[in-house]
Amino acid sequence: MAEDRTHSLREMPGMSASKLADYMAASEQARRSILRQCKYRPIARVVQHQAAKESIAEFLSSEDSHPGVLEGRMEILRNGLHGSEFDSEVAEHNADYIERFLEMKPALPDRANEVAVARKKAPLDINGFNLSFNPDILLRRINNRNVPKLGVGFLRYGKNKPISDEVGCWQSAISFCYLDTKLKQGAGDVDPEKELCITLDVWSGKCHPAPGNAIYRFNEVKAACAGIVERWAQIAPPDNAVF
Repeated sequence: MAEDRTHSLREMPGMSASKLADYMAASEQARRSILRQCKYRPIARVVQHQAAKESIAEFLSSEDSHPGVLEGRMEILRNGLHGSEFDSEVAEHNADYIERFLEMKPALPDRANEVAVARKKAPLDINGFNLSFNPDILLRRINNRNVPKLGVGFLRYGKNKPISDEVGCWQSAISFCYLDTKLKQGAGDVDPEKELCITLDVWSGKCHPAPGNAIYRFNEVKAACAGIVERWAQIAPPDNAVF
């Protein structure tokens, strides 16, 4: 369909933390596809899971959270009035997302003393590459020396498609190093902690914390981003793309 072949051009090299994690764990062939999708973004609407992520983040951050709250949200999504067939499809996908979360009950790190809904973060410039960074939750704790520690969590969901351990490790490593870099730039005042920087795979229920070699991985990320910047202008559009 012509609508599916219609794309908008993204002038500045960049992608989200989730896409960058996928890129770092991908084969070279898959990397080419990811870059093309990021540069030439479809104008046609795609299914988003924002409603489910916001509902789950609020649930995780509430001290008196009860599964009935999410069950009620799921009911509204499935049986509420929707403006179009597409809106109804989006609502159903979001309801499935919440239902899977309730089935799997993914656990947050035991060390997390406080969980809050995250706000949108400023992007990070990596060698001319724009990393957009929008986690779903903030995690905090006070260590035994009374020093505050900070982390962030991303929710990921793919129906019948658990993310690989490598993707989870890459994304959580990116999260830790984003916070660490912003702190060193003077944009933060709390030290990040690897165990509090997590990627929650809602489909599998698995929690992926930042690995011990997060800094090494981020050096690899910076090198990859420099390479993307060099290649960006040469990335060809998809076949039959209409601008």
